Amino acid sequence: MEGAGLQRDRLDDSFAPLVIAGSDPRLQSEYGTRDKNLLRISGIPDHGRRILFGPHISLPPGLFRFELSFDLEARGSGMVTVDLTRAGGHRDFYLRRCFEWELQRGLIRISHHLLQATDRFELRLYAGVGLGMAVKQLTVFRLDEVK
Repeated sequence: MEGAGLQRDRLDDSFAPLVIAGSDPRLQSEYGTRDKNLLRISGIPDHGRRILFGPHISLPPGLFRFELSFDLEARGSGMVTVDLTRAGGHRDFYLRRCFEWELQRGLIRISHHLLQATDRFELRLYAGVGLGMAVKQLTVFRLDEVK
């Protein structure tokens, strides 16, 4: 999905940082509504539900940092997990439980090295009953230099 956001130069795989607002349809949720520049998530019926997914972008190989910023409106119960994956969850690159301080601060930050070019890349967030959040944006930075 070349047009999905990153400006890639096929010769050196360089691109500018990508900022995707919460209102951007590339960030999706079955429990969300769009409100100005935000994606508000609430009304999760039970635990372990996928509450946020996207943006389904193409990334070259390299070291990246992913930052999801949000306002936590209600903590709810149970754990919150974050997953870096591709192609609708058919290949997981990274999965972990979110730290409580990340949720309170409203910023989940992950650095991950992709060994090969990846299409349909997405970040997923899983949570449960009572969680409410207003997703501000997802930002993708390249941390390494292309040689």
